Amino acid sequence: MDSKPLNTINIARYSLKHKSFRSMGLILLVAVFAFTLFGGTVLSKSLENGMNNLSKRMGADILAVPYGYEAAIQSALLRGEPSTFYFDSAVADKVAGVEGVGKVSPQLYIATLNAGCCSYPLQLIGFDPETDFVIQPWMSNELAQPVSDGEIVIGSSINAEVGKKLKFFNQTFLIVGRLEKTGMGFDTSIFMNLNTAKQVAKASERLKEHPVAENADLISSVMVKIENGTDVKDIANNILQAYAKDGVHVVVAQNMINNISDNLHGLTTYILILEAVLWILAVSVLIIVFSVTLNGRKREFSMYRVLGATKSKLIKLILWESSLISLLGTMVGILTAILIVFPFSTYISSLLGLPYLMPSYETLFAIAVMSFLMSFIVGPLASVYGAVKIGSAEIYTTMREGE
Repeated sequence: MDSKPLNTINIARYSLKHKSFRSMGLILLVAVFAFTLFGGTVLSKSLENGMNNLSKRMGADILAVPYGYEAAIQSALLRGEPSTFYFDSAVADKVAGVEGVGKVSPQLYIATLNAGCCSYPLQLIGFDPETDFVIQPWMSNELAQPVSDGEIVIGSSINAEVGKKLKFFNQTFLIVGRLEKTGMGFDTSIFMNLNTAKQVAKASERLKEHPVAENADLISSVMVKIENGTDVKDIANNILQAYAKDGVHVVVAQNMINNISDNLHGLTTYILILEAVLWILAVSVLIIVFSVTLNGRKREFSMYRVLGATKSKLIKLILWESSLISLLGTMVGILTAILIVFPFSTYISSLLGLPYLMPSYETLFAIAVMSFLMSFIVGPLASVYGAVKIGSAEIYTTMREGE
């Protein structure tokens, strides 16, 4: 302390160090608010981006699946949860013949136990490159030719590189492409043509019996694109009326999106309420703590006045103390949120079970600045009343009250 100039900032720093337990408690309070504000805003924005991305680029209007597996198809698409369910491939041709259906494309789902790229099971999705209109639009680079036998396309979160190879069930596959970030289960899935998917199913027989290995005429779902000018609900009902007896059920993509949107709205509302409550709580607690501590330091402040400190100097000292508390708390809270939210974004996405797409760097920077300002203002705002009250008091009065 002696080696540093005795200015307002250094006195404020010394005061915080002297009351370290109180200071740490206040810093922690601000940090919790900053963490919640930054982390919650990033979470809300990521969910909003994922929802918008899903709505714009879902591709299929209707998903035809085996009866009873409506939830499974949503889990596979939204969260990438390994799922296996099948019906006869003839369903694709049947659905294609329904009036109002424009395009159909079959898909085949196979779950792995593990892979060289990942420490968790993966969803393998077989698709028909010739008819597909759901997966290939997500590819980050257009392929020179359709995905051939033995080739795979990986989701954006798969830890592997294009041009390298991955192994499933003791078979190696060449990575020829990568999908853009989708915010859906596609990010943690691997894609291949139907022939390759059936080869994988046969290779998996050494570990566990697989229906596709016994019957190559099985698929998991049919993606349906309706013709322009037709009503999706009418087409879905037509498919059900014609083929429900064959164990075919349908999921209307827009209904699925609306359900997700409702869940998202409830979650974001909860986050906003939590942020508002924490901000009010932080300001209220800091006002009480600053009022109590400032009253207990009246003798200290009167000594500063006797030594020549002006009223404005005392006010600046108190505001500097609260500003330092806010600065440290804000930095700790935001940095902690960054260390948790960014590295574990894939886990958070799967935990929430909602489309999750991280905002751009520009948006993240804007969120960080907003969170910093909102958190930083808590301390000075809470202390301004006490600071003005102490600064406006006369020396004699302050000395008597501090005795």
